[in-house]
Amino acid sequence: MKKIIVSLSLLLTAGLSTAFATDDPNPGEKVLATFKNEFLTAQNVVWTKENNYDKVSFVLASRRVIAYFNPEGELEGYMRDIFFDQLPLAVMTAVDKKYPDAVIIDVREVNNSNGTNYKVRLESKSKKLSMRVSPEGNIDEVQRFVK
Repeated sequence: MKKIIVSLSLLLTAGLSTAFATDDPNPGEKVLATFKNEFLTAQNVVWTKENNYDKVSFVLASRRVIAYFNPEGELEGYMRDIFFDQLPLAVMTAVDKKYPDAVIIDVREVNNSNGTNYKVRLESKSKKLSMRVSPEGNIDEVQRFVK
């Protein structure tokens, strides 16, 4: 059940992000060169600007990815949608132990200069939560939302 919900969430998110995308901002040559080097087989590429960063949304290996590049053309970080069962075992068990009856809404792997962590959104009967989880299974930055 969790896989179905996450899959539907990914499809909806990918569809909406391309539907509301603005015109291509034409990133610089350094950014394009780094992008092509890092993500050779990217498909459905959509560029936008976010603050001083070039933001690119694309599909890689059937997964939605969002990457950020600084003006010097360096990859600052990326986020990709993954399934719950693709998480490290420590992350899966930590979330399952703390929230055994919750339904997973979506899972994202975030990689930047701080390392890799996972953003997990879930919903139980009485609350919606978003949290950051380290690869070791430490749950940080839990945000609660009104249901």
